Amino acid sequence: MTKQKFTRTDIQAALTAAGIEQHQARDLTALIIEALASALAERKVIELRGLGTLEPRERKARIMHNQRTLAPVQVPARRVVFFRPSGRLKRALNG
Repeated sequence: MTKQKFTRTDIQAALTAAGIEQHQARDLTALIIEALASALAERKVIELRGLGTLEPRERKARIMHNQRTLAPVQVPARRVVFFRPSGRLKRALNG
């Protein structure tokens, strides 16, 4: 099974199909993505009703093991984005 992607271009095409001019759709898509990225960088939670919640979380530093040599490797702490789907999205995915 080949995974199909839904990209920035697809968002722009959907906006264009809804009646927004192509250059405005491109600018609008860029602004939305930039706003979402900025909010996550500021450690804000993004809630999109009907889709889900994006939440920045801290991962603690930990020690892992190299799979080939089994040597311990220190993995530094870092921030990751956690996605929690909404009930509506879960129902749409599961029928």
